[in-house]
Amino acid sequence: MPDVEIRPFSDEHLGAAAALLAERHERHLATEPLLARDVDFRAQLRGEGVVALRDGVLRAYLLGQTTDDDAFVDFAGCAAAEPELLRDLYAALAPQWARERHRVYVPASDPALVDVWFRLAFGLQFTLAVREPVAGRGDGVRLGRRDDLDTVVELEQSFTDHLREAPSFSGRQRETDEEIRADWQDTWDDERFIHLVVERDGRVVGHALLYRREPGDLRIPANCIDLALVVTLPEVRGTGAGSALVAHALGWAHERGFDAITIDWRVVNLLADRFFRARGFRPTFMRLYRHVP
Repeated sequence: MPDVEIRPFSDEHLGAAAALLAERHERHLATEPLLARDVDFRAQLRGEGVVALRDGVLRAYLLGQTTDDDAFVDFAGCAAAEPELLRDLYAALAPQWARERHRVYVPASDPALVDVWFRLAFGLQFTLAVREPVAGRGDGVRLGRRDDLDTVVELEQSFTDHLREAPSFSGRQRETDEEIRADWQDTWDDERFIHLVVERDGRVVGHALLYRREPGDLRIPANCIDLALVVTLPEVRGTGAGSALVAHALGWAHERGFDAITIDWRVVNLLADRFFRARGFRPTFMRLYRHVP
């Protein structure tokens, strides 16, 4: 756009960018109250980026960060009074990332922002969602314990196999049984985790993991817990085992006074996408993804 000036993001832009982000977040809260509140919007602005100025007024900003594997725009990484300008900002910033994999997190309730990134050849990869806990218990569900580790290994291997199948086609690699054991070994000693298992005829056929996630981003409301994992063995899918695990997790969180449960899932995992939506989890953010040839 010839009448728009694109500049590197600097400290002089913090106030105006924070104001744009605050406006975006207020609109988001109007559609979903279970998000972070009392936010320091300046502190949310992380990474290197660019701004779009029209007549000297900041109209959009884009901030990116990189890992060894990819580049990403986090929950506060973009906001715009004129969303179309984000396409120009991406064109200016993305070459600096020198990464083939790009991901961006945008509010699910903001169609203008979502449309801009779709028209930059991004597609929907993950849904991030939230709901309130409710009273209840799941039939056959109990707290997990260390002697469930053999079944945990079986469930984790089954989950990887499921993600690698169509239509997910995940690149997730199978770990060895020993690697899974090592990853899980300390779970039952770590107060951040609550492990649940569901039994049928005396056999563990599924598990769930609740995780006390640290707050600090726009997605995480105060006093919440994350439902990090729900997996059942293939032979019991559709029999209510997964539903029992989720009901018990919601009830466990309700009994302990949590206000919200967050979750995320891969949308191309058809079982997960349909299952969690049917259990009242409301999308808050979309994780969009693009692989640059």
